Amino acid sequence: MPVPVKIVLGAMALWGTVYAFAALAGDFAVVAPPYSGHVTPSGMESFIIHLHALNALAVFLIEAWIALGAAWLPVSQRVSWVFAMMFFYPLAIPAFWFLHIWRNPPAPKTSEGGRPPR
Repeated sequence: MPVPVKIVLGAMALWGTVYAFAALAGDFAVVAPPYSGHVTPSGMESFIIHLHALNALAVFLIEAWIALGAAWLPVSQRVSWVFAMMFFYPLAIPAFWFLHIWRNPPAPKTSEGGRPPR
């Protein structure tokens, strides 16, 4: 994978972390207090709701790609990464990027006796 693509994917991974913390802080700032009589969401609330939905879809697609398409990882590691991303998303996505995208891909699996296939 070319280095510029790896850098773009890394920026996207960091965006997920920044977004998660900003969303956590921002949710409380734009939501009306309980019993304020505010029933319909404002334009900003509607935008944030849609932004959360798009982020959730992106997380789902990333997890599905790892679970189904990352053939270089053993199944147990794929399952572990998916669970880590479900419960520790802001930390797991950058860690996955660094370990499995930024660094060189792992050596090919051996077919017999510890030697790579020819």
